[in-house]
Amino acid sequence: MRQAKSNNLQVGHGAAAGKVVPFYSVSTEEWRQIPKTIPNVMVLLASWIPLIALNIYLFRFAYPQRPELELGRLLTFSVIVACIAIMWAAARIAPWLALAATATLSLILEPEGTAQLVVLGCGCWFAFLALSGLVNQWRLIARLRRWRDHATSTVLIPSEQLRQLRIYRQLPTTLWYLALGSMLYPLLKIIWQFLTDAEQVFADVDRDRIDGFILGSVAMVLCLIVLLVRWVEQLIVGHLALEVPLAPGYGPLSFVAIGVVVAREPEPGTGCACTEPNEESKTSEYEQFVECLDRCSVHGISAVNALSAAEFTRLADQPWVYGEHANDRLVRASDRLVIAGFSGWDSKPVRLQVLTVFGQGTAAAANYLPQRVSEPISRAKRGLLWRNCVDTPLVVEKFNPATMRVLDQIPLGAKGLAGYAVRVPGQRPYLVDHPVA
Repeated sequence: MRQAKSNNLQVGHGAAAGKVVPFYSVSTEEWRQIPKTIPNVMVLLASWIPLIALNIYLFRFAYPQRPELELGRLLTFSVIVACIAIMWAAARIAPWLALAATATLSLILEPEGTAQLVVLGCGCWFAFLALSGLVNQWRLIARLRRWRDHATSTVLIPSEQLRQLRIYRQLPTTLWYLALGSMLYPLLKIIWQFLTDAEQVFADVDRDRIDGFILGSVAMVLCLIVLLVRWVEQLIVGHLALEVPLAPGYGPLSFVAIGVVVAREPEPGTGCACTEPNEESKTSEYEQFVECLDRCSVHGISAVNALSAAEFTRLADQPWVYGEHANDRLVRASDRLVIAGFSGWDSKPVRLQVLTVFGQGTAAAANYLPQRVSEPISRAKRGLLWRNCVDTPLVVEKFNPATMRVLDQIPLGAKGLAGYAVRVPGQRPYLVDHPVA
């Protein structure tokens, strides 16, 4: 495979300390051929809904008088939070958890007759889901290992980007807060009751609070188990840099596009207001970007509309040019980016900003970032998720020829983009499929 040097990506100042890893350029056909698996949302629904139904059947109908099933008193705030954390953290190991819960119920109740058949049927269903997911995960891991073995070059991952690959980052921050809260809240209530009790006898602590703490601890342990599973997967795959197509419509990976932003690093001598240190811009969820200001003399509306057609074409593939009007038309068929941390379903890769080799296409704009590796219901219908700097969705406004006066319209074919950019007074350009009348 021919691989040529590219200067599209720059090495940061901290690149001297890092890790050299194998690099593989994934062809478009290889990306298309990655086997599909059960969509994540279907895995969760197919695990939790039958398990909840099983518990309702056992609690309400089969064994309503069994004292060990009197769990209605446990429906406290902390327990509900713990359950949400458990269901969220489980991801693709949800069938294994449902299978373990079913086995536990079977050991406790020793069901007979119809109840035994129901429990056995649920257990078989969860086992099928779990084994199917395991097979699909190992198929993807085997493919990643094969790409690693076929790597013909290496890249250096800077230390600041290695930190983004730390194992605790594989779970969302909100999930950690939920798990910790569901454990600490009942624990604090237990401590408070114990300290305010004149006799300070631990046996007198409310059983409900202890049960809530146990369930919260289960949520935290589950988070750690998920991390352990993903750590093992990372060890098997190893550190690997992949150049992949920026293709929303196929492949196993979704992408997020950050709009209405420019790079945080200021361009010297430009007089850009967006990157002015004293400028009070929105707090960005994405550290590498700052808000693109409409009044900026470099990136603002007037500046964009004042560009000549040739100058505009030179910048036409940059999302900041269009602001909130940016959309998926900005993605070229040849756009690619380099990621690391892809180790299987549910892994969370990061985009690498390193000097590397590109053998398959051109470097995508820095605004495009990988999301968690999760299978959608339909890959073909998947598009980019456009977000702003505070990580809220961008609602794309469409060009309305009846109410908007056209300054000019510029074909984007010279940039490898389909469609036209339509400039209007007082607004950022619009992206349209066809010339406007």
